[in-house]
Amino acid sequence: MCPFFKTFIFFLMAYFSLLSSTAWATRHAHVRTDQAVVYADQNLSTPIGHISRGKRVVVGEVPRKYGTLLPILIAGRVAWIQIKDIQFVEIADSDSENMLEHDVIALEKSDNLGINNHIGLVNNVFIFSKEWEELSYAIGDEVGLRPFYMTVYFDHRPPNLRYSFGIGLSYLYLKQDNLVLSAPLLELKGLWSAIKYKYFNFDLTFGAFFSGAFKVDSTYNPLDEDYDDTGEMYGINYGIEFKYLPYSTFSFINGLSFHRGIISGLAPIKISNEENDTIPLTRFKGTNYYFGVSYQF
Repeated sequence: MCPFFKTFIFFLMAYFSLLSSTAWATRHAHVRTDQAVVYADQNLSTPIGHISRGKRVVVGEVPRKYGTLLPILIAGRVAWIQIKDIQFVEIADSDSENMLEHDVIALEKSDNLGINNHIGLVNNVFIFSKEWEELSYAIGDEVGLRPFYMTVYFDHRPPNLRYSFGIGLSYLYLKQDNLVLSAPLLELKGLWSAIKYKYFNFDLTFGAFFSGAFKVDSTYNPLDEDYDDTGEMYGINYGIEFKYLPYSTFSFINGLSFHRGIISGLAPIKISNEENDTIPLTRFKGTNYYFGVSYQF
């Protein structure tokens, strides 16, 4: 091998060695938000974790995506952090160095329950199944009426994880000619994001609900104190949910769920003045379409 060729190979190896250890010019910064989410792509569709407030990070110097993103090395791969989540700091020249992976604070995978919390108001359009419709028809009421059904809920949505969960307080009320239904409800819900983007989530939902004061009053119910027109109701629901701007200050929600419940302790409903003309109500079923707005606090 000629000396010239050996020299060329030496410089070529030195050049690639330099490239492997100095990826690009960098700047130092501190995280200024509660959580700086780090994404795997420039479209911000795949969050891979977050870095907490006050942590020092080393980021690339050249912004991308119209000046909104900077690169950061995570686990040997280039990830992206939003410029709005960090504040640049000046450092001494001796500390200024090219971006190396060991300069990057490791991502924190744990879920902080003190942040990413939302409170919201949801309007429910509930369609009763045949149990309630048959009772209404038998007593002579109009069939197909929709109850008032509102929910105030609290939910926790970590942007770096696919799960979220919430708890809500609801009130269900329907007044017909001969029947009045009322029930305060405690509702629990878990969600798993089948599709998760910064501006849109598609979730699969599963939840449970309970009412300790499920009341059905009939025009024909006796006034006897021994007659119990109040019972308990508990059950599950499952469905799908769409969230728009899920991690913004205000977000919008709509979804579809199916409710399956059991009623206990409720006396059979009298449907006429005849002594034994009653119908038991032991099931609570229906389909719920809902929409609402939430606020991140």
